[in-house]
Amino acid sequence: MNLLKFLRSNISNILFFSFTALLFFSNDARTILIKGLLLTGLYNADAPDSESSDNMIAPEIIFRSQDGEVINIGRDKGKVYFINFWATWCPPCRAEMPSINALSSKITDKSKVKFVMVDVDNKMDASVRYMQKRKMNLQVYNADSPIPEILFNGTLPTTVIINSEGKIVFRHSGMADYDSQEMVNFINTLIP
Repeated sequence: MNLLKFLRSNISNILFFSFTALLFFSNDARTILIKGLLLTGLYNADAPDSESSDNMIAPEIIFRSQDGEVINIGRDKGKVYFINFWATWCPPCRAEMPSINALSSKITDKSKVKFVMVDVDNKMDASVRYMQKRKMNLQVYNADSPIPEILFNGTLPTTVIINSEGKIVFRHSGMADYDSQEMVNFINTLIP
């Protein structure tokens, strides 16, 4: 009887400890919590109103996909690149991924915009399985050359948009919700 009395009087503490333990040990639980935070609108990615004239030229960097496609940022111009640096173990990365997938499906001219999902751990097979399991239509790439700090300084996730002239026009460190009409309009205005 004492155990039942103890449980009743401490149920809120037990639930709090259980919830905290679940968040500590489960990437999926943290991802679900973070997705809920994204839904509040506090993490919407704010697209720039227009391109600034002082945007830096993107440095040369080579990315390679699982099927061998090679992209050389800095040399391959004429396309808009939406580059996201992420990892499968990163809950904020996992939480924002559905919004990037939704954004990519809303772009009008897919031949002129390339979504480059860079697995910073270079675990291509795990990243491809992650995308396939969640039915995301995003291509995974690994970096085949050192990643310049102007593109990625180690903060996960980080997103960079490079215009068709090779200039960095958007950079965001940390998670964000990219599934907005504002972001769709911004990317569509960058298409040559």
